[in-house]
Amino acid sequence: MKSFFKIILISLCAGLIACSDKQAESQEQAQRHINSAKVYMEQGQYRAAIIEAKNIIQLTPESADGYIALAHIYNEIGSYASAQSLLEQVVKKNPAVATELAYAYFLNKKSLTAINTVNTYPADASNPEAKQRQAWISAMSNISLGNKDGYELALKEFKALGGSDAEAKYIEASYLLSKGELENAQSTLTEVLAATPDNIDALTMMAGVNIFLRNLDGAEKHLTKALGLLKNTDILSRRKGQIISLLTDTLIQQGRTSEAYTYQKLLAESNPEGNAAQQRFSEAMEYYQQGKFAEAEAILRELREQYPNDKNTATLLGMVEYQQGSNQQAADLFDEFIDPETATPSVLQAAALVKFRNNQMDEAIELLKKAADSQPNNHIVLATYGLALLDKDPQSAEGATALEKSLALEPKQQRIRIALAKRHLLLKQTEQAVAQLQKAYQEQPDDFYIQQAYFKTLLNDNQTEKLEEEITAFKNKDPQNSRGYFFAGWYQLQQKNFSAAEQEFEKAIAVKDSKEKQFAYAGLAQVYETQELAQKAITAWQLALEEDPGMVIGYARWFAQMRKLKREDSAFSFVRDLEGKTSKWEPSVVLAQLYVGKNQFSEAIKHIDIALERSNNATNIKQIAANLYRLQGVQLRGQNKLPEARESLMQAIKLFPENADYLAVLIETEIGAKNIQEAQKLLDQFVKTPENEAERLFLQGLIRFAEDKKDEGFQLYMQSWAAKPMEIVAEQIYGFHHKGGNQEKAEAFLADWYEKLPKSNRASLLLAVSAQGKNDPKQAIAWYEKSVELNPQMPAALNNLAWMYYESKDPRALEYAKRAYELAPNVAAIVDTYGWILVERGDLQKGIELLTKAVALEPDNQEMQYHLKEAQSRQ
Repeated sequence: MKSFFKIILISLCAGLIACSDKQAESQEQAQRHINSAKVYMEQGQYRAAIIEAKNIIQLTPESADGYIALAHIYNEIGSYASAQSLLEQVVKKNPAVATELAYAYFLNKKSLTAINTVNTYPADASNPEAKQRQAWISAMSNISLGNKDGYELALKEFKALGGSDAEAKYIEASYLLSKGELENAQSTLTEVLAATPDNIDALTMMAGVNIFLRNLDGAEKHLTKALGLLKNTDILSRRKGQIISLLTDTLIQQGRTSEAYTYQKLLAESNPEGNAAQQRFSEAMEYYQQGKFAEAEAILRELREQYPNDKNTATLLGMVEYQQGSNQQAADLFDEFIDPETATPSVLQAAALVKFRNNQMDEAIELLKKAADSQPNNHIVLATYGLALLDKDPQSAEGATALEKSLALEPKQQRIRIALAKRHLLLKQTEQAVAQLQKAYQEQPDDFYIQQAYFKTLLNDNQTEKLEEEITAFKNKDPQNSRGYFFAGWYQLQQKNFSAAEQEFEKAIAVKDSKEKQFAYAGLAQVYETQELAQKAITAWQLALEEDPGMVIGYARWFAQMRKLKREDSAFSFVRDLEGKTSKWEPSVVLAQLYVGKNQFSEAIKHIDIALERSNNATNIKQIAANLYRLQGVQLRGQNKLPEARESLMQAIKLFPENADYLAVLIETEIGAKNIQEAQKLLDQFVKTPENEAERLFLQGLIRFAEDKKDEGFQLYMQSWAAKPMEIVAEQIYGFHHKGGNQEKAEAFLADWYEKLPKSNRASLLLAVSAQGKNDPKQAIAWYEKSVELNPQMPAALNNLAWMYYESKDPRALEYAKRAYELAPNVAAIVDTYGWILVERGDLQKGIELLTKAVALEPDNQEMQYHLKEAQSRQ
């Protein structure tokens, strides 16, 4: 036994000696590669240096040397993301790489992350050069973040660690430049260059200052010198690229385009593949800015195949997808490529809005919070974050703080105070709300929306004397400004002084080059509406719309007056003429809606296509178009024109391929045609993602019901509801219980429905009907009021609420009955309600006219017949 153990021991020792020899050999080879990498770097042979650095990593993966060498090259050539990706994997096990990683973050404008990296992995005291470099990175990063205290502390540390006076002065110059103190920065840089005349970074910064101060000769001199100090390299360095770009711009501004072209050519020839890609990217950007999203998408997808990890290409493609309403594709790209620390405000806003559209409000706010934390001096990011918080919770203190910080950074954005004022009003802090708006009005008295918000708040707070004083002061300050007359007319209208209001509005219209003419005409129209002068109101609204065809609210008010005079058919000619006179999309949308009212979907689609083109495929117009195709598809399906129905529904899906509702209608169409297999194929082709799991479960449930597998289908509905509460699913679950006679379960689910979807007007309407059925008028009225609050355009809710008000002798009954009738003038029950309430209020002539119409619509309805006979008997 002893001899056996002896043999093992001898073998083990031999193995250890062999391993030790091999390790020593690897170290020697690694050192040779380190030396070679240094030589290649000095010679500007970056490609060869990269190979040597990778060899070092392969031979000694536990050592920091290879990683630092490779990351240093990446940082030199501007490939910061590659440096980050390389070092992030090893920094925990090998903190020695942290300094180069922090530098990559700083170069990539991830200043907060750079500071956090330095703080998390401080350089060892035995490496004073690294400690000094970390202090430099910390100082420069704090400058980027606008953190004066952090900058001063880091600069002090840099000096204490033996940092050179020239480098300290360079840091100070960077700070002065960040504060806009150009002349002081220039003076400090002069000191730096006196001490270190070959300081390339100082030369470049001085050139930038000179360009801003329009000293182009000075800029050219410094850039030319800096360029001459740089060695030739086989890969364009970030410094050389920056200097050549600045020099090209300088020469162009001097009118020396031929020389500028020479440098531009040099830049292109140093990276021909990248330059070609950049040109293609520029083409895509130009298409994007022109609203030609399909053309931009084609180029960007081509570039994505060549450069799958390019952040700019992916981000712009995400913006294109966002503009086209492809929310999930946009979200996927944004999630992968957006860095909240460096993304521009417009990209962040798009990414957040996509998440809002996908019902991911918490994720959107989290994204904006990260951006606000990382970019604490970006007023746009802070404003977006604050507004998002207030959208989620209108009383959010954190949201208000973010807006106040944004306002402190950029006082010009006084409209932010309107959002702050709304919050104060919700908190019953009227005095603070008025103060916010007053301040905004003092700062920007010519901003119409600020003025309007301020004046309305004064009016609602019954501060009429103050309001009169403000309007008079505005008129006296600028008697030729039509807005003074407009607001005077608006105030008189609120006071029901119709004659005075009319005079003021007419004065506003008479002012030459009046900027408020459309508003004044709209004010006149409201004066006439209030006095039941329908024809005058129509004329005024038409003049307002001719002045501003984009006045969306004007169309609805105008059409309501046209309907009063039974002139609905003549409405078409006016809007058609308006469509021909303008390039705006609003008249085309209105025309489409008018044709929908007559069930003429083909004509409606012709005009919505015009609106799509004019709006550059704006998402809201695409939504209207998709809904029109859906409606047409349902109509054609009802006419048993299945091929045409499928074609129309496919158009809706083409506009919004991720929308499960449109796919659901197509699946229902196939189910109705007994094509269950085709329905299943459609669902199987619907791209599966974690975000659309609920939609897929619901659609699968529809198919199971079609297969007469009701229990399995119902379970799928319940799984869908658990995954993500949706209105369409709630209606199916409630309907299943209700049709099955399980009223108790139906009501229990109805409570859950409203709890999960508190903004569901459908749920509140059903709760109202339920309470009404239980003879609980107080509860029924409360739920009907909630339903109307959630959807003021729901005729059934308005009608039922009007009737319950009538029964409880509430004077609001007539108002709500009228609103219901204006929305649905051909629904017998609604016509009957309005007519009977008019009769009860003493307006027999109009009431009998409407009751006659109701009976004509439903001749067999005994209650309506009774109302008509009773009304006639009172004549």
